[in-house]
Amino acid sequence: MVTCSLDAAGLILTVSYSHHVTPDEVQVCFRTIRNQMHHLQRGFVMLSDLTTLESMDEACATPLGAIMELCSSRGMAATVRVIPDPSKDIGFNLISLFHFQRPVRTHTHPNLAEAMKCLLAEFPDLAAAPG
Repeated sequence: MVTCSLDAAGLILTVSYSHHVTPDEVQVCFRTIRNQMHHLQRGFVMLSDLTTLESMDEACATPLGAIMELCSSRGMAATVRVIPDPSKDIGFNLISLFHFQRPVRTHTHPNLAEAMKCLLAEFPDLAAAPG
């Protein structure tokens, strides 16, 4: 399953991957993000959470790359990833090399608490943002 949401200020796009993820689910997420793109502010952050991910089809790489390109083209400043089990990183770093326009900073953390600390340290304006 893949869920995605935006905060009210348009500063954080959260994408959560859980259980077994299929290409169709990632494609639905892509369309959802594309339809909400006008709400995202330049310099937004993508928070990707793989905490409850069990597995992901290899064919998800193509729609994941499309999401990265879409977000990068909208002026994404950084991506913060929660990957508690490094064996479940299905190649985000490799896919990023081909689909992110520079400069997009990447941070990877083993849990959501550390990812949130990173977000607040690197992007202090997020703490003051509504929603």
